[in-house]
Amino acid sequence: MSMNLLPSDLEEEILCRVPFRCLAKFRSVCKHWNSMILDERLILKNLSRTRMSYSGEHEFIITHNACLSSSVSIKEQQNVVDSPPSLVTKNLSLKRVRPARRVKVYKIVQCDGLLLCVMDNQLLVRNPLLKETSWVKCGSDFHAYDDAYSLGYLSPCDYRILRFRCASNSRNRPPRVEVCQLASKTWKVIDYPISTFDWVLKIPLSILSLRGTPYWIGLREEEDHTTTAFVQSFDFAKERFQPIDQLPFRYEELNPIAMEIFKGDRLSVLEQCHKTRKICIWVKHWLLPSWSRLMVVAIPHFPLLHPPSSRVSTDFFLDKNGRLVVICVEFNVQYIYNIYRVMGENNDEWQVFETDNAAENSIYCSCSFVPSLVRLPGFLKQDTSRIRWKKSRFN
Repeated sequence: MSMNLLPSDLEEEILCRVPFRCLAKFRSVCKHWNSMILDERLILKNLSRTRMSYSGEHEFIITHNACLSSSVSIKEQQNVVDSPPSLVTKNLSLKRVRPARRVKVYKIVQCDGLLLCVMDNQLLVRNPLLKETSWVKCGSDFHAYDDAYSLGYLSPCDYRILRFRCASNSRNRPPRVEVCQLASKTWKVIDYPISTFDWVLKIPLSILSLRGTPYWIGLREEEDHTTTAFVQSFDFAKERFQPIDQLPFRYEELNPIAMEIFKGDRLSVLEQCHKTRKICIWVKHWLLPSWSRLMVVAIPHFPLLHPPSSRVSTDFFLDKNGRLVVICVEFNVQYIYNIYRVMGENNDEWQVFETDNAAENSIYCSCSFVPSLVRLPGFLKQDTSRIRWKKSRFN
């Protein structure tokens, strides 16, 4: 009996509307579906639809104890009356990727479902959903805090890694800009004018990649000794930094600030007042100049999202129901990650989900993440006919 009961174009249109997690499992149905699901055209079509529909498949990637990573997401109970949601944790430990060596992860950044893990003198790009990994060597003069990294692309299949340090850093080292083409794993030093490095990165870092372009929050000291915060980007085509716009509020050093992607085509910035604990979220389209205030959360006794002068970043997203979900990092002998979800018609209630990610004297980093089927260079033309068809491979 033939399996091709539908025209191929209709079959592709149906599959491109299926969420990533389900598609990953559907690969085990047959070889034809596996080849179709891993086809570059369907992946890009599905990714575009997911961005615009805002499917809400967000989760947090948390690294703790240096080399232990996990994905954490909130799961609603289906068909159970008045049953509270639960926190689902999946192990993404790097021990499975490189079991013979101990690795320390200093930073994690993401781009369209790919994770860039920064370690000592080496980088790892991985797709946790497809279990694909790619190792990249970098220079020996790595420094955990001076160097910033981002993952983006020049075109949908030409992924690039950006590594740079500003003129002002902890060891007064000269500024530097390098770009790595992920397919060839070759680095290129960018001749960038030192005089243009009149800004520094906000600490803790807030890094994201929107439509392949990396973005950060930068700080610049003005002539009147005030500090201006603005959105900074890097253009892979021109190989130049490009400031986008000032943030829509006055910068305060003690106020937690974070930046994320909103609905696939907008930047969103969160600011929390360290005195009142009031949270404001602003959004702007990546092509438009103005910001608009999207949400205000003014709940008494809401926790401070991260301790003052901390290098631990704040990560957040808005779920498919428009509710704010944010990581709160509390420190009392140990760093503890808790996840808060703001509820109520007037954003006046919250739910707290306690995680087990706590330990002493450890390196912590996190990022918000939406899984995808985007493939790494080197896996794009993989011979899928030789894959052993086991459901456990795709679960």
